Amino acid sequence: MTDKTDNHEGAQLSQKAFLLVSLLEQQVRKSDIPPDLYQRMAAQITELNGVLGDLSSHLKALAGPASTIIAPASPQPPPLLVMDTLRFTLSSPQQSVKLTKLEFKFHQLMATHPRQVFSRSHLIDSSYTDYADICERTIDCHIRKLRAKHRQLYPKLRFIHTMYGVGYYYAESEVSTEQK
Repeated sequence: MTDKTDNHEGAQLSQKAFLLVSLLEQQVRKSDIPPDLYQRMAAQITELNGVLGDLSSHLKALAGPASTIIAPASPQPPPLLVMDTLRFTLSSPQQSVKLTKLEFKFHQLMATHPRQVFSRSHLIDSSYTDYADICERTIDCHIRKLRAKHRQLYPKLRFIHTMYGVGYYYAESEVSTEQK
């Protein structure tokens, strides 16, 4: 029992470390530091990501035999949300919702990088082509509307989460705290 708990805690620490490195990488990318320092920091971040990847592999290897005994391997379930890039829609097996181009870009960016935290400024940089007076709180409005459309498809599931003071991240099929 202790080994499973230790492995679970190790996996949680590994996920938190990946989030912190991701945040560090975003801050380095958008800062005005000298090019030589930027290159050194980028190399160290890449090395740190490699170490975290090795740690994650090691933790999976430790949990491997126990998890196969408890739960035999099963085929991956289909994704809960299916994106249609031509029509800018999200679909569940029961229905579809139409998204604006920006909502679609936000969903696509976060869904392709699950559990990676995106700051408001990163979402602005990745989605707006002109930087004419875009307020960071505008992102909050787009996220609120996107969450409402997710709730139309799955009223009891929450896909976009907030890391307060930092930004937003995507994680599939977690029940929201209001509906527990």
